[in-house]
Amino acid sequence: MSHPFTWVPAEEQRHASRDPVPPPALEFPPELTVSALCGREVVTATGEIAWLWPTCPECDRTTRELVGAPPRHDSGGVKRDER
Repeated sequence: MSHPFTWVPAEEQRHASRDPVPPPALEFPPELTVSALCGREVVTATGEIAWLWPTCPECDRTTRELVGAPPRHDSGGVKRDER
């Protein structure tokens, strides 16, 4: 199933972006600035650990609205100032 966004690890969270992924890749390359659905400009990261970062609550909320999924009932991720 294709979605109108791409998940991307950036700045210690997993964000989502509608920016186009540079071909032929399926994900953003490292150290690229992209517009996240939370309204922030973020610098991308790569690696297995980066994909384990908590999901940005604002990006999660927006992606769920875009695909018609129900909202999360948990905290939606750890805020950076609560670590």
